[in-house]
Amino acid sequence: SQLADPERGADGCNLVAWIEDVPAGLLLSRRSPDRFGAQELLSLMVTPLFRRQGLATALLGELEIAMAAAGRTHLLATWSDRLPQLEGFRALLAHQGWDAPEPARLRMSFNVGERKAALRAFQPLIASARRLGLTAHPLTALPGTTRGLILAAAASFARAGVMPTWANPAPWLDHCDPGISQVLHDETGKLCGWLLGEYQPAFTRWSIPLGWCGTGAGHMLLAMDQLLSDLERKGGTASTLILQPSHRNGHRVSTLLDRHFRPYALWADHLVKSSKSVGQA
Repeated sequence: SQLADPERGADGCNLVAWIEDVPAGLLLSRRSPDRFGAQELLSLMVTPLFRRQGLATALLGELEIAMAAAGRTHLLATWSDRLPQLEGFRALLAHQGWDAPEPARLRMSFNVGERKAALRAFQPLIASARRLGLTAHPLTALPGTTRGLILAAAASFARAGVMPTWANPAPWLDHCDPGISQVLHDETGKLCGWLLGEYQPAFTRWSIPLGWCGTGAGHMLLAMDQLLSDLERKGGTASTLILQPSHRNGHRVSTLLDRHFRPYALWADHLVKSSKSVGQA
């Protein structure tokens, strides 16, 4: 049966599997905020007593039927490589005809107090960027027109074909924390990049949703050093920060973080994704 959810209306499809009058399985889903015509599987669980009875398969099948009737074209799922019952979930999706899983995103959480140890190996690169005249400053240290300057620079970089579409700062500027978000300038003083941080009150942590510059890795590391320093002053050494670059848009950053920063992380995992066309056998 389907759980009523008046706030989501047709966007959500939440299903319960029953054994007589006992709720034995639960599936939660929502309309994808990122992909038109897709429904995102959020959670799928079966109580241990009733596992291996086909309930998860039945829930997925019911979701597909309901979403086909609602006009969806795809089902999507993203999960952690530390998910309990991981192999069983992967096998279930494969048996139901979902695409082979692909890496989606790296996630790492840090205590800001670890910043000096985590960046120690990169101090020569950061020092070299400073010698070249590259700088990073928080938005609050710059004129009130900084937002307009960032958007103008982004539009210019996009027209020139030097900035990838995912690096557009426009969706993030209204939500970022100006006290830690960094604006990057080259040796001539020209704006050449940004590293945006935002506070997530639901998790009492900060995150970095976006960072890009056209002047190299040393400049971005310099900006990261400055952002962490500003965050430590603002929130203290116990402040936590999550980094989650995508493999598609930030493969080099993901590799660097995984190789050099994992020893300092509070926790780390990889997100994996899969999809299925609705109605696919």
